[in-house]
Amino acid sequence: MSESPLLEMQLRSMHLPTMLANYRRLLSEYTEPLPYLADLISLEAAKRQENGVRARITAAHFPTIKTIEAFDFTLQGQLPKAKLLEHFDGGFVEAHRNAIFSGPPGVGKSHVLSALGLAMCMRGYRVLFTTAAGLLMKLIAAKKSGALERHYRYLDRIDLLLIDELGYVPFEREATDLLFQLISQRYERRSIALTTNLPFEKWTQVFPDEMTATAVIDRLVHHGSVFAFTGQSHRLRTRGKSTKNL
Repeated sequence: MSESPLLEMQLRSMHLPTMLANYRRLLSEYTEPLPYLADLISLEAAKRQENGVRARITAAHFPTIKTIEAFDFTLQGQLPKAKLLEHFDGGFVEAHRNAIFSGPPGVGKSHVLSALGLAMCMRGYRVLFTTAAGLLMKLIAAKKSGALERHYRYLDRIDLLLIDELGYVPFEREATDLLFQLISQRYERRSIALTTNLPFEKWTQVFPDEMTATAVIDRLVHHGSVFAFTGQSHRLRTRGKSTKNL
């Protein structure tokens, strides 16, 4: 067997498709073996990084792809922009800290939540996006089917759990107990970022008793940052402008 087919067979067996696709092209551009090999390996590594990012984004189940560059900070002038952007370097996930985005509906909380998750996917972290209602429905279903511990283990592999819309729907005792258990398991071990339309003093509208609400808040805030969003819904503002133009 000649060298070229043997090399190609070995590259395939080692699952190096980018090197296989580029080794002939780069060979004509180099006279020294080490720079040639370095560039060939760099191409393979870059492609694997790209594939990994794509896979993590798919696994995160974002409802829509949002970036922080597309967020209009002028509509949230009271937000500490520099402090918020610090979270996008991944340090808070590495430190197992949390982020809470609080405020009325339609002011950009979910946009920032999704953008934060996307940034963490690009930095190599495992991310999962879910609504609070969707998360609790899955936990209850897992409990009923006897798969609760397995589902908790799956969630424990998630570096950053994104929970959207906590507070829109009140929960029964069974659901809040499961949520409390999940938050307790992740405390100081994994990160949570969530959005809520309720100030902390009104979390008793979601949780059935004040003690549970206080315990949940304590675990989220102890190693967390709280960002307060204000103002009118962007959607309502846009709709109002459109109506005026009719």
